[in-house]
Formats: sequence, structure tokens, C-alpha cells
Amino acid sequence: LQDGQPVRMSKRSGKAIALHDLLDEVSVDAARYFFNSRSATSPVDFDLDLAVREDSENPVYYVQYAHARICSILRKAAGVTPEQAAEMGMDAVAAKAIGENVDYALLTDPTELALSRKISELEDLIASCARDRAPFRLTHFAEELAAGFHSFYQACQVLPSEGRPVEPEVTRARLAACDAVRSVLDLVLSLIGVSAPTKM
Repeated sequence: LQDGQPVRMSKRSGKAIALHDLLDEVSVDAARYFFNSRSATSPVDFDLDLAVREDSENPVYYVQYAHARICSILRKAAGVTPEQAAEMGMDAVAAKAIGENVDYALLTDPTELALSRKISELEDLIASCARDRAPFRLTHFAEELAAGFHSFYQACQVLPSEGRPVEPEVTRARLAACDAVRSVLDLVLSLIGVSAPTKM
């Protein structure tokens, strides 16, 4: 689709769009994500306009933005710059921000519990994707997890701010929840060959 109109390809008429021509229009990440988001047995409608949008309508942008937003939260909590974080690596930044002996029992909000349930699906999901050769399930999972994170972030104050205090132990538990989402999004995106940016 381009400008909302179908640009049909046909082997019989010889009308086709080469992948290198497509990559002149959209990023490699967008191409990989969109092609992986459909079953191998179903036709793909590749929306060029959607693939280049930088908003929540574009699924790859939406998922990558969730990852980048979490990295920003962790950097702020750890008191490091993006440059320092790049040198340290996000796992080290998260460890500095969260600390040890997190009390996960403090995570009682419905959005926090929903995140936990969604993350717990990952192991079985990966096994089923491999068994059925169905990577499209990973993109659906990533979008649902990103949506769950955005809901959690709207409902729960992670870092204290002026007029909105948060108990330090609650902050650490919520940072740990954020980091769990970050790690899972990073893994899922890597499995389909898509980058997980730390800033956008």
C-alpha cells in the first residue's frame, strides 16, 4: 500500500518490487518486523506509509519506543548519561538503578500483575514459535507487552517527582518490573532481527 492505494505485485505480469527498492523507502527494522508479523501462509499487505511513521500506529516504532522509554527511565534512576550508559551497557545501568533484594510483593497494581503474567508466557511462546515456524507470534507478543508497559507507566508512578512521592522500595520494585520488560523486548526483537534502541 502507498498513499492508501494498493500497489499490486504479479508474477504473471512481471510486476514486482525488489527488496532493495523497498529498503530505499523503509528501514531494515520496519521491513523485518512487518514481514515477520504475518504467517508464512498468508498474504502480506505492506503499508509503506505506516512503516515510516514515527507514532503508536506503527507497530515496530511502538515496540521500540517502549524499549527506549524504559532505558531512559533506568538511566535517570541510575544517574547516568546516555553516553555513560552506552559504555556500561543497559544491564549494568539497571543493576545500578535497582540494587539488590527487591521486594516484588510490593507490585500489586493490576497493571503490574498484568505485566508479570504477560512476561511469564515467553518461554512457552518461543517454544511454540520454533515448533510451528511461526515468528509472527513474537511480534504480536511484543506489541501486547509494549501496550501493557505503557498502561503500567500511566497507572503507576515509577520515579518520585515533585508532588508525587514514591516509597524507595516501591520505586526499586517498579524499576525491576521495567527492566524485566526491557530484557524481554530486547530478546523478542533480537529473535526477529530487529534492533532494540536505547534512545529515540
